Amino acid sequence: MRQIPLDSSLLAFLDELEFTEAALTADPMATELAGAFEEQIGEWPDVFRRQRSARRAVVRADAQVAVLDGSLDRLTIRFGGQCLVEAGQDRKSPAFRRFFPTAPSEFIRGALRKQCERTRDVIVPEIEELPEESPLRAFAEPLLKGAKAAIAGLAARAKVQGEGATVATDVVEWKEGVNNLRTTTHAELVKIAVANNLGRSWPEVFFRSAETARAESDGHAPAPVDPAPTP
Repeated sequence: MRQIPLDSSLLAFLDELEFTEAALTADPMATELAGAFEEQIGEWPDVFRRQRSARRAVVRADAQVAVLDGSLDRLTIRFGGQCLVEAGQDRKSPAFRRFFPTAPSEFIRGALRKQCERTRDVIVPEIEELPEESPLRAFAEPLLKGAKAAIAGLAARAKVQGEGATVATDVVEWKEGVNNLRTTTHAELVKIAVANNLGRSWPEVFFRSAETARAESDGHAPAPVDPAPTP
């Protein structure tokens, strides 16, 4: 009896459940086995809702981090340009290297958290040590604000990623439950077939064939996929 691959979409699992439930209901000798499939079908909307909600939260958190990252990068490049002006266009000058041991363009290509922490813990304190009349002082507050916002965005993303991982585990467990139900139901159908001399192929009627699945994957019918989260 064909098991459903665990990497199949929830919609694919729903199709298989509904096929088997309908087939069991249609055969008087198997009708009593349909109830468990009806129960799994009833659980499906909540499983799908949780999966979609978790995926949507991760996508939105990714978008938030991307925006914060871009904003901090642009501000850092502007600050680096002003630093270079103050250093007389000398990238090797101590006045420039106190802020950027490497080029600003290289600095912002590193890990965002590391960039934020250096901005918060090194660059901003160095700026605050400059004379009040220095044009670089104007960058201290926005750089600190941008770094803190990005760190908060990373923390928020990590939180929803953790929640998403929990939901993903729950979805896999639900799928495993469906496959276990299919296995036990097939075993019960075999018993009924033996007791009533229905033949070895009778239990297979209640599960979609591999040929049907292949036809769908070849494009003869639309293969179900989980819809992508919307922003």
